[in-house]
Amino acid sequence: MTTFFFTGSGHGVFDRFTTSAQLPNINRHSFILANICEISQPQGEPLDFPFQGNATMEVHNIVPLDDGTVHFRLEIDWDRDLNFRLGVAVL
Repeated sequence: MTTFFFTGSGHGVFDRFTTSAQLPNINRHSFILANICEISQPQGEPLDFPFQGNATMEVHNIVPLDDGTVHFRLEIDWDRDLNFRLGVAVL
């Protein structure tokens, strides 16, 4: 199993949140699990503190491609941009 984390900011539906770099050993036959959560930045700390806020965050679709990239359809149900972390495990 290999795990990767990606961070972003936004709200609404992201139809093609795509990994920015090619991931090793990813192709159309890959089995990928993902989770999403809000992240915050306590004073003096990096922006990497996961927490459960009031916003609903969902991973709808995961599409691995032969070029090593992965497309995700994400939804963040909130009225303004939130910081989030997408955790990806490749089995």
